[in-house]
Amino acid sequence: MQTVAALQRGETTIGPLAMGGRTITLVARTTALHLGSDERGALHIRSRPAHVEVLDEDGRRHVVRIRDVEHVLIAAIALAGLAGACVLRIARRRMAEG
Repeated sequence: MQTVAALQRGETTIGPLAMGGRTITLVARTTALHLGSDERGALHIRSRPAHVEVLDEDGRRHVVRIRDVEHVLIAAIALAGLAGACVLRIARRRMAEG
């Protein structure tokens, strides 16, 4: 039996929702890592909001992008942890010397 790994990407929509003469649709981008040949082999699924589509009263379509700040926050936390570890190491060395 051969194991097959596949990365699948797609978009999921919620809506349209009608509010105040406007139609709003929420769109999310989904990424799934599948192992095996059937749907039961999903190993990891990640879904993040991508954008909001608004259709106004005049029929004009507006797309509002949603920024993904998760990667920036993870990098900032990692850098702060690394900087804190370096400062602590330097302080311990100075205390041991003096």
